[in-house]
Amino acid sequence: MKYGYARVSTVGQDLEAQIKALKEQGCEDVFSGKYTGTKKERSEFPKLLSKVNEEIQL
Repeated sequence: MKYGYARVSTVGQDLEAQIKALKEQGCEDVFSGKYTGTKKERSEFPKLLSKVNEEIQL
């Protein structure tokens, strides 16, 4: 399975365009989030890593 991660850090950036591009490249599961550049916590990124680790262990 192919996974994707989309993230924007400003209001003007288009998260949907990134998600669309990732899906067009074959990503079946896309994790995404909107965060400021100064915010360190990215709640979706650890979820992505967990999912990938599950796949590796199978």
